[in-house]
Amino acid sequence: MGATMKVIAVRNPLLHPYAFHQVAITRELESRSLIVRYRLARTGHSEEDPVFDAEEQEVRVNLAALRNRPDWCDHQCYFLSLKDGRLGPLFSLFVATLPARLAATEFATMSQQSLILGINVPFADATDDELFLTVNMNQRCRDADISLDGDLDLEWSQAASSGTHRTLLLPHLRLSAPSTIAADGQATITIQLEDAAEQPIERQATVYLEAVSGVLPRARVTTNQGIAAVPVFATGLSPGEQVRIKAGWKYFPGVDDITLEVI
Repeated sequence: MGATMKVIAVRNPLLHPYAFHQVAITRELESRSLIVRYRLARTGHSEEDPVFDAEEQEVRVNLAALRNRPDWCDHQCYFLSLKDGRLGPLFSLFVATLPARLAATEFATMSQQSLILGINVPFADATDDELFLTVNMNQRCRDADISLDGDLDLEWSQAASSGTHRTLLLPHLRLSAPSTIAADGQATITIQLEDAAEQPIERQATVYLEAVSGVLPRARVTTNQGIAAVPVFATGLSPGEQVRIKAGWKYFPGVDDITLEVI
């Protein structure tokens, strides 16, 4: 049996308690497409059983075309959100939340939409099977309210939101360096790709760097077998001051940082 794409379903208590949806996801390997069919229901109180619309709506996402978007990159997340009774269009969550540094829940509240189906990209060179989907469902939904067809593998998560599980599955960064650096001197910072269990990931990825203090010769580096090294300079700094460097992703900056004491 070949590889399959993971689908992580979450009963999300932050979704409107009276708004329900049924979701059927089909993966077509030949066309490299995801077909999302959905029906909606709304109840009047918490004990009422939902009666879903007779009309089934549909959204198609072509994964080959998705890779051609300018915002396709390592550590990316696209969403189909529900607003005014319809799903779509597909947008990058991290691009949308970056300007105001909003959490996903804050963005959903401010934009008055429900984040339903996420297409998550761990690495820019990931295969289709290495992508994973997250689906936020009503807290009272039935298991049968989500169905899959094609090479998809469903897992119900105990996480409170899809964002929690997304963070577990997307790659992490860890910085290491000497604890000190000489005034006007140089040191080397090492960047390691890791999973949530702090195990190394031997992949190629582009990491974005920011010098809070100190000088970097470049703003981004690419890992080789999960590791990259970059020099940092304490130019113009005196003993007692600090060099501080941040590392993150293209649309998700500052996920780890490190401080070197200037001596």
